Amino acid sequence: MKVKNMTIAALALLLAACGNEEILENNESGSTGKVHMTFTAGMPQTRTSLGEDGLAVNWTQGDLVAIYDGTETICKFEATEVSGSTATLEGEAKVTDTYTAFYPYTDDGTLTLDNTAITFTLPATQTATAGGFAEGLNPSWAQATGGSKNLEFQNLCALAKFTVDAEGVTEVTLTANQESDALAGGLTYTIADGTLTATGSASRSVTLTGTFTKGEEYYFVVAPGTLTGGITLNYMGEGGKTYVKTTTKQVTFTAGKITYLGALDANNFTEALNAAFANAVKEFNPNIGWRANPDGTVSLDEDNKFQIIMNGGILDLHNKNITSLAGIEYFTDLEVLICAGNQLTTLDVTKLTNLQTLDCMGNQLTTLDVTKLTKLKFLVCNDNQLTALDVTGLTSLKNLFCSDNQLTTLDVTGLTSLTDLECNGNQLVSLDVSTLKELQILWCHGNKMTALNITHNAYLGDLKCGNQQDNQQLTLTLWDTKKEFWDRMLNRYSDENSNVTTNVIETPVNADHDGYEDDGETVDW
Repeated sequence: MKVKNMTIAALALLLAACGNEEILENNESGSTGKVHMTFTAGMPQTRTSLGEDGLAVNWTQGDLVAIYDGTETICKFEATEVSGSTATLEGEAKVTDTYTAFYPYTDDGTLTLDNTAITFTLPATQTATAGGFAEGLNPSWAQATGGSKNLEFQNLCALAKFTVDAEGVTEVTLTANQESDALAGGLTYTIADGTLTATGSASRSVTLTGTFTKGEEYYFVVAPGTLTGGITLNYMGEGGKTYVKTTTKQVTFTAGKITYLGALDANNFTEALNAAFANAVKEFNPNIGWRANPDGTVSLDEDNKFQIIMNGGILDLHNKNITSLAGIEYFTDLEVLICAGNQLTTLDVTKLTNLQTLDCMGNQLTTLDVTKLTKLKFLVCNDNQLTALDVTGLTSLKNLFCSDNQLTTLDVTGLTSLTDLECNGNQLVSLDVSTLKELQILWCHGNKMTALNITHNAYLGDLKCGNQQDNQQLTLTLWDTKKEFWDRMLNRYSDENSNVTTNVIETPVNADHDGYEDDGETVDW
């Protein structure tokens, strides 16, 4: 079932009878004894409604329901002849006295069903749906006895509603503060006493992901229960920033009922480090003295900011599956930041003016502003999606690795301390290295260049400059006294130096340095 024209209220969908009998085909289907039959899901006698009035929940054509008929195989029935909260369920089952039904049907092995208990999985990650919940996210059950084909469904879960008043929301997470509580995951419903209990695969958090529209209402589908330790709600907004609020007051979620969580608004929430970011920092520095929230986020209050500054220096967060480092700007004492191999789409390091090393390779960055990082000596940003990189003011830079991006230009003329430049695999059409007197390693292969002059790079000893895109030929200008050396180097890296021709020019004689000079100094004994 899914909601139609609703602001969802949670339902106990009790489908009362219209008296339909099963439709028997010519014979039983094979050896299973199953025959084609129909069940009726009619107007519920008692329910919390959703619909055009903002409350009714309706069946949808094609909804799949699982029915247990006493055999080992769960029967799959499909909703047909749908009219709002009424539907006919058609499929094949064995003729028996008692039928137990569950929505939604799944054959992925997570659903077990008989006349005494139902075990199913409520997803801990759910898709955001404006004005409702995603299809297949409203577990309900029913039982028909005495051979009846009339099913009165009852909702097994609760709804937690919130309104989006913030911009750029991409993710919202609800967490039970006590680790022993469950909001989703594996659940078992015992029919005799009507209890719903968590299994070992239970989750204390539920996350909504997708597209959120400001002004719309959204719903978590959660397991019912009383959370004596309270709850924490956080959301990710513009720029990947996380905002959080928490309460230690007892919260009860009741099956078939809606609990309103309020509005997502930065004015009512506190900015925080997201849980993945905070956990990675804590793993790297277990002695950091900040106070974390029950959901793993870290509120950026004054006490926690102080702890962040006190524990500055080096921060290694590589390969931690982090999607946002929003809040990194408070780590103002950092000299080394390693965040390679994550899933970052943005990275704001403009306030980290003490950085000397930045390694953010292997992310999904489209922009990177390092113009204020004048102390930077090592910059590694290869394997991203950068289309531009301004390093003109980074005069302390010694190593620049920016390969495998989408750079069309790269001005390194002011980087006179540079010893290692690797900018291969971009879209560069030219590269001026004439001012890089200290350059020792240059990799610029796999671009769109046609010429390269290395006559001003006396210390250069490692060069890859060929294999330009579209089989473009590159002309390498060098001194005649270096030709033999560079011929060996070009052959050494034959793949990276394919399609390279040399333009050999005569080495000029510098008369001023052809012998000894008088430095004008006298030893003072």
